[in-house]
Amino acid sequence: TFVCAPHPLQWGAVAALDVDMSQQAATYAERRDLIVAGLRDAGYEVAPTGGAFYVFPKVPHGCGSGSEFVARAIENELLIIPGSIFSHRDTHFRISYAASAETLERGLDVLRRLHR
Repeated sequence: TFVCAPHPLQWGAVAALDVDMSQQAATYAERRDLIVAGLRDAGYEVAPTGGAFYVFPKVPHGCGSGSEFVARAIENELLIIPGSIFSHRDTHFRISYAASAETLERGLDVLRRLHR
């Protein structure tokens, strides 16, 4: 037997191929560049991103483990995710840049304060 996607879903996928996503892609690229530049300027080590709308910065030296750093961020009303959820090491954290530029700037302000 064969299992495949339902017929209506297949037609939907074909129609989606004609949707122009260039404006949305450009918006996410701007937000990615904003968050990566802001983190690097604040002294964070950030690897280049490639696919999704997340960055995975390293917790700065002297700022504790990833989990400790995330707990302090949450105390400052910034929700970020500890990297230990995605890796066996507790040295990084994950940020989504699927937010407005204003929200990203507020998050960067918190991260700058936490790194001092």
